[in-house]
Amino acid sequence: MKSVLFDVDGVFLSEERCFDVSALTVYEILMSKSYIGLDASIQFDGLSDQQITEIRDIVFYHDEILTKLKSLGLNSNWDMLFVVLAIHFIELCKALPKDKLVEVLQAENFNQETLQFVGENVTDVELNFSAPLSFLDGVSSGKDNIYQTLVEFAGESLNTDQTAIFELKSSFWTFAQEIYQEWYLGYKLFNKVEDKPNRSEFKKGYIYEEVVLRPVEEIKQLLEDLKAAGYHIAIATGRPRTETLVPFDTIGIKDLFDDQHIVTASEVLIAEDRYPNLKPLGKPNPFSYLATLEGNNLENYEKYATNQENRVEKNDVFVVGDSLADLLSAKKIGATFIGPLTGLKGTDAREELESYGAEYIVDHVGEIRTILL
Repeated sequence: MKSVLFDVDGVFLSEERCFDVSALTVYEILMSKSYIGLDASIQFDGLSDQQITEIRDIVFYHDEILTKLKSLGLNSNWDMLFVVLAIHFIELCKALPKDKLVEVLQAENFNQETLQFVGENVTDVELNFSAPLSFLDGVSSGKDNIYQTLVEFAGESLNTDQTAIFELKSSFWTFAQEIYQEWYLGYKLFNKVEDKPNRSEFKKGYIYEEVVLRPVEEIKQLLEDLKAAGYHIAIATGRPRTETLVPFDTIGIKDLFDDQHIVTASEVLIAEDRYPNLKPLGKPNPFSYLATLEGNNLENYEKYATNQENRVEKNDVFVVGDSLADLLSAKKIGATFIGPLTGLKGTDAREELESYGAEYIVDHVGEIRTILL
């Protein structure tokens, strides 16, 4: 049976709200008195769309930083926001006295109070929001390379070997991820889904404001026609499971996919916990694509994470994704790649995808019909 493996962001759903939430997370941690408190006058309750746009322009430097991160193959919003936040945090830490710096960098003790402690002990530090661009100029593509370079940068900048808080899934990373989740899910759903106490009661959740990239009926018909033609359809996304299932259910396409063939960032985290020696397993690692193709079976996670080269027949498996990370995943397993130009870069993504050997490029997901049906 032939298979079509879909990414979600930039294919079915717009990434815009996720990018907005990533920016809000970074800015709140830096500015809010609840955290570092660089500008406690900023009110995060009741932000207008215009204010959110302005914050995103600041944090991601008019999206230049997002574009660069995507080009380096980083696909997770959690990772993208953390890299940006970490660069600014390193700059703040440079202003700390040595004894206080040592205290801040103790990974096992890192929490909300650590951030407030930093804010209380730095003065006259003006952040350069273009700084992440300079850092990224010297980074090789790939998630593992980005984190390795970040850790090295922290050690050199702060003259320390206490760099654990800057690693993937560190206590700092997890803290930032939780703030993102509360913004995106809203405090009520966050409390329910994450089973963790919410830190605020004003975040209503942007999960309820998703933008669908094509008319819903067009998407439904496409998926139904693919299934009728004998294709197996599946999802491999950098979104967590709830952020995938809730919007899919809302627009009425969730039931078109078998639950065992929806693999998300949540399953990637489980796999990384189970096999830490094999991480990172997020895209461009093709773990999620192999897992969704063969079935989300926990006992097979090690199989999905190893011996990934040319695992499929090129004419039997099609990967539909908007980003370089999706393309690299497809190339590694030997699948055919189809790239809709509806992601962050829009039509500007064509040149990059072509340079990496994309087999097909289409204006939007609806046009895969001409290739597959």
